[in-house]
Amino acid sequence: MWEILGYSALFLASAALVIRSGLSLAKAGDAIAEGTGLGRLWVGTIFLAIATSLPELVTNISAVRIGAAGLAAGNILGANMLNIVVLASLLSLFPRVAVSPLTLDQRILGGAALLLTALVLVFKTFPMPLGPLSLGSFLILGVYSLAMYWVYRAREGGDAPKDSTAKISLRRAWLVFALAAGGILIGAPALAFSADRLSDLLGVSGTFIGVLAVALVTTMPETSVTYGSLRLGSQEMAMGNVYGSCAFNVAILALADFFYPKPIYVALGFGHIVAGLGALFLMGVGLLFIWLRARSKFLPSLILALLIAGSWMAVLFWTFRAGA
Repeated sequence: MWEILGYSALFLASAALVIRSGLSLAKAGDAIAEGTGLGRLWVGTIFLAIATSLPELVTNISAVRIGAAGLAAGNILGANMLNIVVLASLLSLFPRVAVSPLTLDQRILGGAALLLTALVLVFKTFPMPLGPLSLGSFLILGVYSLAMYWVYRAREGGDAPKDSTAKISLRRAWLVFALAAGGILIGAPALAFSADRLSDLLGVSGTFIGVLAVALVTTMPETSVTYGSLRLGSQEMAMGNVYGSCAFNVAILALADFFYPKPIYVALGFGHIVAGLGALFLMGVGLLFIWLRARSKFLPSLILALLIAGSWMAVLFWTFRAGA
């Protein structure tokens, strides 16, 4: 009993550190990106998506280093599902936000996120071992890099960089960015360790813990950035952050393969297949939701948002059953 309480306290404390550091990281990343003059979707897709996914990066590398590959993959797939739930929920709460039709770079980004998630399921079935690694990880990293290049080439232009107080704000932003990254580097390994121990002590599969508990914590930065973007009326940055994070999360799983003693995909189980299919479904429906909102079809989009939330809970249930 005391052991469970101790690891629960460690989980909550490390979660609080990851959340606070992630929020600071996102704000600093936004401030740094603001002075570059890059397009809003590009800023959300690359800079903010990578910055807000740093908790997943450190948490999952920490997880595979302690042998909890199921926890790592569950976190990635759970985070991708939760990101879509957050986007649909927040867009429904901001009905006055003008949602523009999907541009070419947005369609490329959405398609890339779907393709990368599908590749995880493909390589779970066909691991393609290459010594202690999987050829699939190299393919995922290649697809991600190529997709981000296409998003950059297809972007519709950026904003002029801001010169006023740029040096002071950028210097401060870089300092905050470094401190926040340090907080995540400290908190994320403790989060992965405590989550792995709790899954053993409570008799709950690491996959389910990753899909629910760890995913809830590590997606808090994305939630904060998405909320802030929609408050500013920037649907482009919100979508770039969410789908950019979904794409980068899969790249994180490929990177984690380099820290696992065998191809990471062979460690995935039936629960990961359920979570992966759920993530694919929700990400596809999420694009349909944005398409409806862009045409001011508020009632159908609201119904679709409820479907997204209900489907997420159903996938959680089946993931729990698969790991039971």
